[in-house]
Amino acid sequence: MSNQNKQIKLSRRAVLAGSGASALMAGMNPMIAFSQDLPTLMWWDIYQPLIPLHQKIWDSFAASGQAKVEYTAANPASFMQSLQLAFRSGELPDVLNIPNATPAQIVSLQEAGWFAPLSDVSFDKPFQKAVDAEGFTTFGGDLFSFPIFSPRWHFASVWYDNEVVTDGSSLGTWDGVRTAAKEATSGERYGLLLPLQFGPRMRDTLIDLAMAAGSPGTIDWATGEYAYASDHFVEALEFLLSFQKDGSLHPASSAVDARQGRARWAAGEAALFFDGPWNSGVLKGNFPDMLAKTGVSGIPTPGGNTAIINRGPITGTFWVSSQSKNPELASKLLSELTTDDYYIGLAERMDQPPLDLSAVGRANVHPTYKQIVDEFTQTVFLAPDPLLRNPAIANVYSKMRDVTPGLGEIIQGAFAGAFDDPKPILQQLSDSMSRERERAINAARDEGAEVSVDDWVFADWTRGKDYAG
Repeated sequence: MSNQNKQIKLSRRAVLAGSGASALMAGMNPMIAFSQDLPTLMWWDIYQPLIPLHQKIWDSFAASGQAKVEYTAANPASFMQSLQLAFRSGELPDVLNIPNATPAQIVSLQEAGWFAPLSDVSFDKPFQKAVDAEGFTTFGGDLFSFPIFSPRWHFASVWYDNEVVTDGSSLGTWDGVRTAAKEATSGERYGLLLPLQFGPRMRDTLIDLAMAAGSPGTIDWATGEYAYASDHFVEALEFLLSFQKDGSLHPASSAVDARQGRARWAAGEAALFFDGPWNSGVLKGNFPDMLAKTGVSGIPTPGGNTAIINRGPITGTFWVSSQSKNPELASKLLSELTTDDYYIGLAERMDQPPLDLSAVGRANVHPTYKQIVDEFTQTVFLAPDPLLRNPAIANVYSKMRDVTPGLGEIIQGAFAGAFDDPKPILQQLSDSMSRERERAINAARDEGAEVSVDDWVFADWTRGKDYAG
């Protein structure tokens, strides 16, 4: 037996033991909840924090005589290998998620026959229809999956200790944040801490700040060209570097990731911290004293104007396996994840916002979470994706190789003093990405795909509006 399979079986036993305990604690008769007379639905995913929320649904589904659920909490690092082994042996679970799935990966798995369409799932409310897209959630007009989280969020809200920074209204501009950081720097306390060791997080934060400054994102949809060397990206990187120049950046920034950085910020070592909406939930669970004195400001912009952040379409979260013996039951179970009660439950975790952002207003959440989610409704818009228009783009995405140094590594190099002027380095990244995309396009054409660089041009896209395709 492979290590991955051993991990899955051990994980399943552990989770099932906890599930039985949950049923007893809830006053449910475990003989009803887990009756051997009911069919069993196997459910594998990486979302262990969602277990308490999902356990209530699973217990209710069993108590109503539908099916019992046997859950496996998977290790994200090895989960895809386990799923591939299960598919080849005809033993995919009834319900699964694909960790960190790209649209190209979902299209490839769908073409390989991994998924079954959902039956009798209503996903037709306006906020749901806005994220239902061919190649992402729907194939051939049939719904195969749906997201449970909203795409409307960003990484770069400014979280602050309101006992140190008493005027949060000053944090709406880059100059305001910089001034607040300088004024807060005193003794062993610094103005800002950045998780520089975590390259992907710094990459995402810089992209969001560049969009707040006016960039369409990593690609200029008007031309289809990579935009890393635009003035917006250069200015955003220089904004981050300014804290180091001012002496207000915590010197440990180069050695910490986001979790370590948050802990040190919560301990009072810095006044400001860039983070996503999940910060409220993490503080509630791990640093409740800090949450009591935490304020939050939306993503800052150079001039204090309202930011415009663009987010591409997202894939579904959970999928019914084509190898399921009970696809109708699995679909019925997943339909429970489209209800108002479920969205409220997701909101109360105060992590990534639920698909229905309005559920946050009906949920028991901390004011910082509600404040920042309200900001997302004003600042985050749905962007184009070539795959929406041409499914053959999946062949290009699947062939594109990583380019190094990537944006995260360039940011780290800038803070390490590896170069003085970031623009030539960012131009090199844009040029390298363009060459790699062209190589992948040619390789896809050689296999018969009808694709071109023009697929990345969206003349009808308008910044500040959802792209409807």
